[in-house]
Amino acid sequence: MRNTQVFLKDKNIMAKIVNAAKLEKTDVVLEIGSGDGRLTKEIAPHVKTVYAIERDINLLDASKMALDGLTNIIFVHGDALEVDFAPEVNKIISNLPYAISSPITTKIVYFLNKRPDSFAVLMYQKEFGERMIAIPGIRDYSMLSIFTQYTSEIEKVVNVNKKCFRPMPAVDSVVIKLTPKHMDFDDGFLSFCRLIFQHKKKNLYSAIIDSRAKLAISSKEELRKRLLKIEQYELKKKVFFFEVSELISIYNIMLKIGICQR
Repeated sequence: MRNTQVFLKDKNIMAKIVNAAKLEKTDVVLEIGSGDGRLTKEIAPHVKTVYAIERDINLLDASKMALDGLTNIIFVHGDALEVDFAPEVNKIISNLPYAISSPITTKIVYFLNKRPDSFAVLMYQKEFGERMIAIPGIRDYSMLSIFTQYTSEIEKVVNVNKKCFRPMPAVDSVVIKLTPKHMDFDDGFLSFCRLIFQHKKKNLYSAIIDSRAKLAISSKEELRKRLLKIEQYELKKKVFFFEVSELISIYNIMLKIGICQR
């Protein structure tokens, strides 16, 4: 869907996005995929600066003309995955291109995590957004759920019917507010979770054994010996039933007994 342009036409949804962003005159906002500028127009009067990134040069030129009277907009032609975000940005708003939802969310979270009092208000395909906020034990609970819930506070702002767009896409959307936890993310923990969530419907014991080729210990026999140091009820529990806090505790044990390394 990356090359399919859809435009939000519902003014009520735009207002909910702007309200969720709690815009102030000191804010420097980054809008990813600014399109024809209709949401940019709603943001700009409330903030110090808007950086409007758009990869389609024709849309960018059209929005420049449409927003000519607003002097606090800096237009950026480029791909948001490749462009360096302006360091003074403290809020990000976007109707994200669905095809890049995962990598751009990662980039946004790591960028904003270094900036106190920062957050993002982002629109996703509804199925993707539901996976972000999914709880343990349900089908949608996945590595995406772990990443977003480990790194950020998540709040659903509003569901968006596909009829709110022109042209109408095939699916509904959802607006999510992401507030990074402003902490040091442990990439080793995330790597460990990615390994075991490849086997999320297996119990923890089997998931670790099946992931041994990429762990610090690849010997099945040695792994079995070291796993004796973990509570057996935890080893029997299926991976997708663990909450993030439980996974952190397990990972720390794995570090202590040498199964994982930072």
